[in-house]
Amino acid sequence: MTHKMTSFFEKEHIQTAIRNKVLDPIMNHIVKRVFPYIILICVMFILLLISVLLTLGVILFKIRTATPMIATELTIVS
Repeated sequence: MTHKMTSFFEKEHIQTAIRNKVLDPIMNHIVKRVFPYIILICVMFILLLISVLLTLGVILFKIRTATPMIATELTIVS
């Protein structure tokens, strides 16, 4: 029984028919349903990356501007 099934599904025209009539429509439906969520995830990732870079820039800017003040305060106290 399994030998008959495997020999049946090994035929090229059967594989083509299954691919065209079953697998391709299912995959197209899945891609159409999931694609908006993929775009949303990409946009959210880009926004997260931008916010991380902006936060890093602000932190570096504050450290740069605060360092001379700390150095002068330390020399005054000493």
